[in-house]
Amino acid sequence: MRLHSEPARYHPAGVLTTSDTAIMNLHGRFSSLLSRMAWLLSACLGCSNPESAAPAKPPVPEVTVAVPQSQEVQDYQYFTGRVEPNERVDVRARVSGHLTSVPFRPGSEIAAGDILAEVDKRPFEAELARVQAQLAEAEARAARTQGTFERITAAREKGAASEEEFRKALGDRDESAAAVQLVKAALSLAQLNLDYCTLRSPIAGRIGDRLVDAGNLVTGGPTGATLLTTVVSVDPLQVAFDMDENTLQRLQQAMRDGRLPSPQELSVPVQAGLAIHQGDYPLSGTVKFLNNQVDPSTGTIRLKAEFQNPKLDPGGRVLAVGMFVRVRVPIGPLRSAVLVPESALASEQGQRYLFIVDDQQTARRLNVEPGLQLNGLREIARAWTPGSSDNRGLLSTDRVIVKGLQRVRNGAAVATVDQHVAKQ
Repeated sequence: MRLHSEPARYHPAGVLTTSDTAIMNLHGRFSSLLSRMAWLLSACLGCSNPESAAPAKPPVPEVTVAVPQSQEVQDYQYFTGRVEPNERVDVRARVSGHLTSVPFRPGSEIAAGDILAEVDKRPFEAELARVQAQLAEAEARAARTQGTFERITAAREKGAASEEEFRKALGDRDESAAAVQLVKAALSLAQLNLDYCTLRSPIAGRIGDRLVDAGNLVTGGPTGATLLTTVVSVDPLQVAFDMDENTLQRLQQAMRDGRLPSPQELSVPVQAGLAIHQGDYPLSGTVKFLNNQVDPSTGTIRLKAEFQNPKLDPGGRVLAVGMFVRVRVPIGPLRSAVLVPESALASEQGQRYLFIVDDQQTARRLNVEPGLQLNGLREIARAWTPGSSDNRGLLSTDRVIVKGLQRVRNGAAVATVDQHVAKQ
């Protein structure tokens, strides 16, 4: 509806016209409508109740609690190690020639004695035949000179042969016998070179890549021989790691106290784990090597532990040469410790903490100093109230929040559900 603000128009006689009267009626109706709307608005505001608009209280959060667990634990020292083979062989050509066959599959496991490569045998077979002929000739000469020597010896005893003839026959016999031995040595060498044409793996293990293909010329001999491939043992394997001097001294003290095997036995138990094990150490081994000196540049000493590495089906072997692993070595005696699930711990600006629930069903924060990990549990070495340095510890009766931690505030009321920590 559109309103005009034109001034009222009067009839010359001073009387309003009909159109002027309609406009004035319209203004009156609009003013009456505004008055009624204002009255209704004030009535609604006057009837509203402040108490009915107050927000509802939030529900008490429900959390799961468990009591700490006490048990005997072992202190460990942790190191980073690398997997090494017990045996490693560089397979090189023993004789020079053309490769006729390289039958192995790179990366596969092989047995000791498996054929890895073959060099053309024909030149070496010919050489062997030549030396065999030389041996036959030398043996015939030796037989002839032996007969001559025997005849001269008999004639000399009858006075029918001179001393000079006897000595010549003796020299010819000895010379021909030596020639036989010389040819036999050449025959052994020829046979050996022929055998070297077939290269076999000296150990069982996993073979590497094929570095030379069939048809290529390879060089043999004691120096400069062509490298064909490598073979490393796979079971057992060694894990090499470096131990600092302080830990070494603690380890030796444990040996002197009888808590670990003596150094002569070299069978200190160790455990290892890979990244896939997520903090667990399921692999068990024993220390088999301790170096004879500490590296003065690093202050560490090299140790090697042996681990069995059986073939699993499916999946193959767990360890492979060159892998990085985490190693833990037992240090010190067994001791009692208080453990809680890992899920009970939270962190704020580097400070680890947990919540306990008191008798009034109120959550109370405790700052903690965590210790060792054990099968999903974490040791609580110290526990104290924020703002205090006194170690109150974690009591066996404390109810520790293990689930629903993100909904808890210090001093807030909670509803609890009990959960028992499974014993390890």
